[in-house]
Amino acid sequence: MENINIQKTEDSPKVILDFEKGLIEFEGECYPENAFEFFEPILLWLSDYFKDNKKETIVNFKLSYFNSATTQVLFDIFDIFDESGHEFLQINWFYDKNNKGTLKDYEEFHEEFEDLNIQAIVIEEL
Repeated sequence: MENINIQKTEDSPKVILDFEKGLIEFEGECYPENAFEFFEPILLWLSDYFKDNKKETIVNFKLSYFNSATTQVLFDIFDIFDESGHEFLQINWFYDKNNKGTLKDYEEFHEEFEDLNIQAIVIEEL
């Protein structure tokens, strides 16, 4: 399985999908012109990764901002996590202590996917 590494741009996050390390990471702002097009290869990769894989996996969300289209795709990503057999999955949601919106986003996903192990981690600044 090939890893995916996408560099951060003005309107899209850095994305790391590393099979060997069991690392999935999203960092930066996310408001691409077409969120579904941007995330399509990511969703396919995640679906393949979790198909039969039960290895320890760390997921880091370090998103300082994302638009409503990205929110829809993030729910699709969390659905993949939820259907995966999540006992081996650790999800870290990093939020800026000065940005209550990022904490509210965490709370929304945590409530919707209460069976997933989602940890909120406060940092000084995203």
